Amino acid sequence: MIYGATSAETSKAQRNRVLGFLQIEPKPIRDVDKASPVGMKRKQDHGWQDKWTHAIPVVRAWRVNEPILLERVAPTTYRPEAGQAIAVWNPELLPEEVDLALKVRVTETSVFGEPPIFGTVPERVPLAQAYRPSRAFPGGFGERTALYEDGPTQLYLAPFIGDSFALLGENKPFGDKSVLLKIGISNDHVRRLGELNSGFPPACIGRWGKPTLSEPYPGRKAAEDAERVFKDAAKARLRSLGGEFFLGDWDTAHIIFANIPGVSRFGG
Repeated sequence: MIYGATSAETSKAQRNRVLGFLQIEPKPIRDVDKASPVGMKRKQDHGWQDKWTHAIPVVRAWRVNEPILLERVAPTTYRPEAGQAIAVWNPELLPEEVDLALKVRVTETSVFGEPPIFGTVPERVPLAQAYRPSRAFPGGFGERTALYEDGPTQLYLAPFIGDSFALLGENKPFGDKSVLLKIGISNDHVRRLGELNSGFPPACIGRWGKPTLSEPYPGRKAAEDAERVFKDAAKARLRSLGGEFFLGDWDTAHIIFANIPGVSRFGG
């Protein structure tokens, strides 16, 4: 839940008001990793380049449609004298406060760096209905023709953000930091990431994260050859899960990836 702070940087109309709700990925990033050019320019214009540089990525967002005082939603958890501590430690809302938050009417909005929202977005719906079933895509009939052209293609290595062991139906060994990994190729990694994550229910907290990318290969065949080299090298150092999926240490996988010919502009 995002609310307006009682500080000079916040407009008076937004102070102490619930502004929206965010779904985030629980991983640390820097502001430059995902902030929009407009957002970074605002920081520069205000001289805030060295402020709020540590962040967590947002994947979905809902804007509150009506002015609601924070005290109405979090009357116990929020205390004006502890505003900075609350912002730092992010205390959980009490169950009765969660019930109040779920009644707030919101409208989903696009998030920079994520697939944009298309079509008609329901407005002023309670947050509890945010993860409603989607409407079936209207079908069509008749002949279809598609043209596929070869061209620059990248190799990507994507980590699964979430409990990889739970996804495999296994108990996580104590202290094991292994992650689920996917190696693949694409000529549009943003679109491809959206396709991969579209198979998860919107309410899931696990999803494929931002991939590491190679330099462009001249065509699909060259990228496929590079993918095959990665798979052959990874078999000895990572646990193969079949196909293009592996489980293992991210740093080890990244080293294997970086040593594939053509991945780096200065590589072999």
